[in-house]
Amino acid sequence: MFITNKTASFIISFLRKNSSLSETDLVKIDYGIKVIVSNFIKFVILITTAYFLNIIKYTLFSIFVFGFIRLFASGVHASSTLECIILNYTIFFGIVYLSLYTKLPIWLIIIIFIISVFLLILYSPADTKTRPLISKKLRKSLKIKSIITCLILFIVSLSIKSSVYKNLITYSVFMACFVITPLCYKIFRQPYNNYLNFN
Repeated sequence: MFITNKTASFIISFLRKNSSLSETDLVKIDYGIKVIVSNFIKFVILITTAYFLNIIKYTLFSIFVFGFIRLFASGVHASSTLECIILNYTIFFGIVYLSLYTKLPIWLIIIIFIISVFLLILYSPADTKTRPLISKKLRKSLKIKSIITCLILFIVSLSIKSSVYKNLITYSVFMACFVITPLCYKIFRQPYNNYLNFN
């Protein structure tokens, strides 16, 4: 993306002239800047669209729940900015409109959460090529945290009276768990269990 590359180039050029950082450090910073700027732009695009569709509060809530699980479980990433934007639209607007126009019975919510926990036990955390989770101790810690987070969200979903927010939590958790599966990685043509390359 043009804005991302220009921003990163400007900052790296400044650091190269005004700091004693090594080229290796500058490469790492360059990558970090591009990730931050790119994610910010994609977030703004998504939220702006949600605002004009008058579903911004539901979209933000869905992003929060999805991100809460993803923080520990990780999961697949799109291979391009455009693909990521389309994926974001599909996931979050899909979750919101399903939540608004369907009503999940309690028994189905329980089943979905059981499936979600099962997926986390099997596949969490799912790393990426650019962020392989090499440490066995870290992987175990993230798995436990992702399962605990899922159980907390399950309790919250049962305690909420609003069917819309029950749905938002349930669908968001399930999608966050689906994107860690080998099937999802296969769909997006991404390598799975990248940490094995370092053993």
